[in-house]
Amino acid sequence: MRISTAQFYKQSVDQMLHQQAALARTQNQLTSEQKWSRAGDDPTGYANAMGMDQNLAQLERYTSNAQSVQQRLYLEEDSLASATDILQSVRELSIQANTASQSDENRATIATQLRSLRDQLLAVANQDDGQGRYLFGGTADASAPFSWSGGSATYNGNQQVSDVQIGSSRSVAAGDAGSEVFMRLKTGNGTFAVQAGSGNTGSLQVGSTGVTDASLWDGGSYSVSFSGGNYEIRDTGNTVIQSGAYSEGQALSFRGVNLAFSGTPADGDSFSVGPSQAQDAFALIDKLANLIEQPQSSGAQRAQFQTALQQSLTELSAAETHVTSVQSSVGVRLAATDGALDLLSTQNLHVTEALSNLRDVDVVEAASRLQQQMVALQAAQKSYVSVQGLSLFDYLR
Repeated sequence: MRISTAQFYKQSVDQMLHQQAALARTQNQLTSEQKWSRAGDDPTGYANAMGMDQNLAQLERYTSNAQSVQQRLYLEEDSLASATDILQSVRELSIQANTASQSDENRATIATQLRSLRDQLLAVANQDDGQGRYLFGGTADASAPFSWSGGSATYNGNQQVSDVQIGSSRSVAAGDAGSEVFMRLKTGNGTFAVQAGSGNTGSLQVGSTGVTDASLWDGGSYSVSFSGGNYEIRDTGNTVIQSGAYSEGQALSFRGVNLAFSGTPADGDSFSVGPSQAQDAFALIDKLANLIEQPQSSGAQRAQFQTALQQSLTELSAAETHVTSVQSSVGVRLAATDGALDLLSTQNLHVTEALSNLRDVDVVEAASRLQQQMVALQAAQKSYVSVQGLSLFDYLR
């Protein structure tokens, strides 16, 4: 087979160009520390790496969401702990005001302290997250959710709460609507409330109340009146549903509810029993302040005070329990968020390692390969020089 000089030249040039291209690729890999710079270098590997990049971006979004929710829930948890402390202080002051040794001046001072605690609770309910968003405003959290006016609070937020995605199949509520935390409390024992008649002149008072058979309670309104050592219980139609003799300390039961009485009634004394109504925690504290300021110079006034105070203390206990329950719910969500962050961190690590193995260059191997390619290129260059210098006269010598 005859091989021309031009063919020798072409082969030598092709070999040099091939070695130069390989050398350039290796140098680019060492510079960028990545195996490819474009999809054509490794279409399959490049596509897999792009998928992993998208996965990492998704994990970063979930992580950012979880961290944001975690911070907000920590703030809410602290606020609810403060609210619980305030309600406990209200209880302590109310019990303190109930001692016989308290003067009218002392009770007035306690009432002032209670109103201060009401304002503190209002400030807690209007706590923001440090970024101008209010914790208890629902999704309408751009302005303070609560305002106080005329003996009751107004809620200016909404009932909606953002569910934030913190994983591919996991989301968590980023807060609680203030109406659910502070507004929807119940008067009395949560089922019914008792109120002493304003014209009562005896020492009869109501202590504990309870539901003995919920299936019998119809949610109606009733009056319990006393006269001549007897009692009558009437419904809203003024129909007597129960009557009998009353003795001091006797408990009365009807329609599945129970009222524990103490003291002696005067003729005409009465008590009303009706379904519990909604009230807010701020109004409850204000009600206690107003109650404690009332005069207690007579036995009848003290009896009316005791009935109202026992009802309010029961309501206060329910408010504390409710706030604590919401706080526990926040704790559960915080635990879920902490777990999600741990899982996201692990997933991020695994994907990052897999992406590194797929795309990142082995610097030691690439440096060794570069050295080999430089030697091969030098050999190709020497070979080309040798071929270029050949002629027919060299063979004839």
